[in-house]
Amino acid sequence: MFSKAFGYAVRAVTYIAIHGSGGHKIGLLELSESLEVPHHFLGKIMQDLVRHGIVDSTKGPNGGFYANDSTLSTVLTDILKITDGSLVFEQCALGLHRCNASRPCLVHHDFASCKNAMISVLASRTIASLTEKVLSEQVFFK
Repeated sequence: MFSKAFGYAVRAVTYIAIHGSGGHKIGLLELSESLEVPHHFLGKIMQDLVRHGIVDSTKGPNGGFYANDSTLSTVLTDILKITDGSLVFEQCALGLHRCNASRPCLVHHDFASCKNAMISVLASRTIASLTEKVLSEQVFFK
C-alpha cells in the first residue's frame, strides 16, 4: 500500500532514534547494512528527512545521522508526506482522474473509510511509540 521509501524511512528514523542519541551518530553504511536496504536509495531518503528536520546529520569522518529534539515526536503522516507526497490519500483507488465525492468511482466510498482509518492510525503513531515497541521486543523492524 505504501512505497518502499516510506517503509525504509520509518525503519531508518526508528533505528536512529534508538541508536543515534547521546552524541552517537549513525553512518549511512551502518544504517543501510543494519536495515538491509539499498545504500544509495536510503541516502536520498535520508537527505529528504534531514531537509525536513526529522533527523539531523553532520558530514565528515565522524559524521552521520542522529536524533534531534523533534525526532521522537514525529508522526508517521509527516514521514509519509516526505516520501510519498501529500496526495497519496487523495488519489482515486482505481486511478481515475475525475473521481470525487460527487462523481465517485466503483469503490470510492468503500476506499474512503479505509483511507480515513489509515490516516488516523498513521497520525497517532510517533517515532517514540515505535521505539518503545522495538525496545520492549513487541515488534521487529529489520
